[in-house]
Amino acid sequence: MHVRLERRAHGADTVTLAAQVTFDERPMRLSYATRTGALVRIDGAIVGAFDAKHLTCDLPALPGAHDLEVEVELRSLPIADLPSGDGLAWRLMLARASQTPGTLLDARPYEVHASATLIGEVVAFGHAHLDVAWLWTYADSKRKALRTFATAIRQVERGPYSFAQSQPQLYAWVEHADSPLFARVRERIGRGWDASVAAMWVEPDCHVPSGESLLRQLAFGMRYTREVLGATPSVVWLPDTFGFPSTLPLLAVHAGATAFATTKLQWNEHTRWPFPQFLWQSADGSALRAAVIDAYEGEADAARVQRARERKEPLAIGFGDGGGGATDAAIDALAAQVWQPLDAWFAGLVAAELPAYRGELYLETHRGTYTTHRDIKSRNAALERALDAAEEDVAWCVAVRAPASAIASLLTDLRTAWTIVLRNQFHDVIAGTSIGPVYEDVHAEYDRADRIVARVAESARSILPRAQLARGLPPPVAPTRDGAAYVLANEYVRALVADDGTIHELGVLGGPSVVALANGLAAFADRPKAWDAWNIDARYERRRVPIKPQGSAIEDDGVVVRFTIGKRSSATMRVELLAGEPYVRVTLAVNWNESHVLLRVDHRIAVSAREVRFGEPHGSLLRSAYPQTEAERARFEVPAQRYAFVDDGARGCAILALDTYGWNALGLRDGGVRVGMSLLRSPGWPDPKADRGEHRIAYALAPTAGAPPSAVEATWKAYADIDRVRLFTCEDPSVLIVATKPADDGNGVILRVRECDGGARSVAVRSGGRMRSVQSVDACERTVAGSVRIEGEDLLFDLPAYALRTIRITY
Repeated sequence: MHVRLERRAHGADTVTLAAQVTFDERPMRLSYATRTGALVRIDGAIVGAFDAKHLTCDLPALPGAHDLEVEVELRSLPIADLPSGDGLAWRLMLARASQTPGTLLDARPYEVHASATLIGEVVAFGHAHLDVAWLWTYADSKRKALRTFATAIRQVERGPYSFAQSQPQLYAWVEHADSPLFARVRERIGRGWDASVAAMWVEPDCHVPSGESLLRQLAFGMRYTREVLGATPSVVWLPDTFGFPSTLPLLAVHAGATAFATTKLQWNEHTRWPFPQFLWQSADGSALRAAVIDAYEGEADAARVQRARERKEPLAIGFGDGGGGATDAAIDALAAQVWQPLDAWFAGLVAAELPAYRGELYLETHRGTYTTHRDIKSRNAALERALDAAEEDVAWCVAVRAPASAIASLLTDLRTAWTIVLRNQFHDVIAGTSIGPVYEDVHAEYDRADRIVARVAESARSILPRAQLARGLPPPVAPTRDGAAYVLANEYVRALVADDGTIHELGVLGGPSVVALANGLAAFADRPKAWDAWNIDARYERRRVPIKPQGSAIEDDGVVVRFTIGKRSSATMRVELLAGEPYVRVTLAVNWNESHVLLRVDHRIAVSAREVRFGEPHGSLLRSAYPQTEAERARFEVPAQRYAFVDDGARGCAILALDTYGWNALGLRDGGVRVGMSLLRSPGWPDPKADRGEHRIAYALAPTAGAPPSAVEATWKAYADIDRVRLFTCEDPSVLIVATKPADDGNGVILRVRECDGGARSVAVRSGGRMRSVQSVDACERTVAGSVRIEGEDLLFDLPAYALRTIRITY
């Protein structure tokens, strides 16, 4: 029958059309044409959804009269064939994104047909990858999530079907938006609805977030999935993230995960990833069963089925970003035994039979994502540091036995702030590859998080004695003029700074210079062939953009140099040396108004090293400065956080950064290594305002004399953090305290440490509070095996090379 719908409600983003209908005692198939998507409600309850891939919605028998509502989105982009840059296709999509909803719906009886039997063996799962923001906002994604869940649960209840849905953030949105729909989902967890992949709060970028952030992605995600969904997730499912650090197995295993899957390495530009399945190991020996699946969406066509057989991998079926997952036809085409949850498939992989791999999973594309939208990356880093300090303040409150009610309030605020940070670490958000309205939302969310963290810190410090309060920075040492250069020197470091801001000499006091020429600004035309905000092309250095010094002077005991950059931009550089600090600080205030220009700073390190050590989330990685293979040459821009460190065993130089993530390192023909840092980009798509505006960029250069990695880590922490009284201290320099926080359940304090230098250690950590009990826990703060004991004021335990350990202490 034809149903004429009439408008019932009209909102800013949706219009609700309605009709009274009477069905007979047969199952009904509703048909409605929409490009944007629509929810279907019967008597107020969501029963399904329409989208470009689901033009029908099958219902069980619902005899009698009913109130039918179709809530139609007024505007939405297509779910497939989205462009890789600005141009006619993109403009046409935007022009056609809005829709005038149709008013005609068809309702016809249908018969349920048995599934066909696919020839040969294949494992399949349904999936609907959903970017929580990208070319649409969080508000758009909430509606996409509701429609996706509505379609998927309808199909799961109809069965047989296994639908894998990750990202607890999506579940939380649906839970808040429609509790009856969410209850249906929760009731089918483990019975067609696969939550084994819901291990991380969102599918984050893995280069910009700190090690603690990635652990919290896991802890928040796993806790929600266990406590709210009743499932134990084990698969770190990151199909679309732009590369993975070598430490991810360490972090994931520490949270209780056993498997990892992506598809993104299939995007590599130059080399093919050789292992569909492998055992991915971190330096400490932590290992995940890992899979690089060919693709995360599509139909169950013959070519895809054959490829899955050849690669001996599961076939991901469905369409995301509002596409609702697998089509009904695809589900009907596959036999019941084909459908399998992803954790069950991974359980069938025998670790001993898999090729072992240790190292990063470098994506040979999207290298610009380490730099684009620096403002978002900088605010994320500042919040990570602020949360670190606030958590230690609250941990002190627990240690001095502050009232439980006060602690509970502070914990609630910390959870809220962390949820904001974690959501905005989604890979298309923090990578800088979303549309402008997304970043308006993000800045507003960050403003809220800043207020929450400041409130936590103020409240905690009102409880604590003044001895626990943070200390300020030491004063700068006044530079002097020596001929054509400025001299900066204190008890540790001496540097010569030229009128253009370049550093011609830098060394420990009384030692040789470790630089040939450092701190040199450079700019280049940056017009990638595709994926504007995502990519930096290999030969970007061919076209320079002029940078002109406009004079230097000593101001407020620092060397200040002013520049013009390109046609419309300017910068003020300050180089200073503070009393008692073993590094030279550089800050840049940049007014950036260029288009398609990459701003960099280069440091020519006069050290005969073949490799450079880069910081990673809770670890570090050595990369060659002399690429020999095609894969090494493809790494002309690499991700890193905190520092790059060049050392020949006797001397070296560490470049420390607060919020810079795009780097490179190349050995020079006449000796030494050039280490470069990408500071700003200015792509035009998808956000034409990306990077434009005011920026404050900070980094430092620390000469070293045969320093181990732990010394660089400690120096970075001293540089990045305002000095404060620590609840825990360790005299072993190879042991880094990476987190001091209140336990999530309020029961005690959590201490997390890692070993930096590659040697197993017997560790003593001193506590500033009187300890009562202690136990080993994982990143989710669940009790695990591991000996630890209290001896006086010390915690005593063993720490393997490069390992993480987490310990709960009560006072």
